[in-house]
Amino acid sequence: MENKKFCKFCGEKIDSDSIVCPKCGRQLKTIKKTEEVKEVNNNVEEKPKFYAQDWFMWIMLIFFAPVGIFLMWKFNDKMKKNTKIILSIVFAIFFLAVAFGGGDETNTTDNPASSNSNNGNNTSSEVSKKKVEVIDFSSMKEHEILTWCNDNNLSCNFKREYSDTVSKDSYIKQSVNSGEQVVENTKITITYSLGKAPTKSQENAVRMAKTYISTMAFSRSGLIEQLEYEGFTNEEAIYGVDNITVDWNEQAAKMAKTYLDTMAFSRSGLIEQLEYEGFTHEQAVYGVEQNGL
Repeated sequence: MENKKFCKFCGEKIDSDSIVCPKCGRQLKTIKKTEEVKEVNNNVEEKPKFYAQDWFMWIMLIFFAPVGIFLMWKFNDKMKKNTKIILSIVFAIFFLAVAFGGGDETNTTDNPASSNSNNGNNTSSEVSKKKVEVIDFSSMKEHEILTWCNDNNLSCNFKREYSDTVSKDSYIKQSVNSGEQVVENTKITITYSLGKAPTKSQENAVRMAKTYISTMAFSRSGLIEQLEYEGFTNEEAIYGVDNITVDWNEQAAKMAKTYLDTMAFSRSGLIEQLEYEGFTHEQAVYGVEQNGL
């Protein structure tokens, strides 16, 4: 059977598999195009984590060599092995020299005997001073205690120490008991609790949190996540972050500046980015406004 058909436009006899009529030039069939759909996320390529980038590795090598050496071996594939070995030795020696070269911080405590030594000297000048009966400070706030001490010409100060039985920020004791009489200008120390003494891991979490926050900006949740990445438990990471002094608003402002120094953002886009980094909406807005957006 002849493999022919008639053009639906001009009526001429043509081959049945023709797509375009050779007589009139009209297209007889529609060619379906298959488009490959590529999923993109705001047309921005996903960036590697900051801790996998070279600049962060160098910061850690300088300020906290153990972390920097780990990052260098794990993420820097471009660097030659011999170079890594040399850098590891140099920065390890530098770190040990700094770590063992300085003295340990120690907590100073008041000596009750010395603070009350003047009470034992019954000189004529002390006899002439006005005597004051000390009250119970246990239920008073610090500013109330200071006001009372100033009104009675006493020198009052506060101290904090760890306690296994008294909860954090609660009253423990006062160096002069309630009802005792002292002369003017006597020093009285009121002690409050720091809570239970931290474990070694909690102390290390605090130290690492201080190291990170001194080198770059973090949100609270972002710093907790970073400490967990370093191997601390969630409880240890939270303890480390909550026991350093940080203004999270200022951290948001610093991170906003870092982003604006490297790329362009709209106001709402930068707020959204800071919220993605773990800042609250209020902190993100503050950080953006501090950078003129």
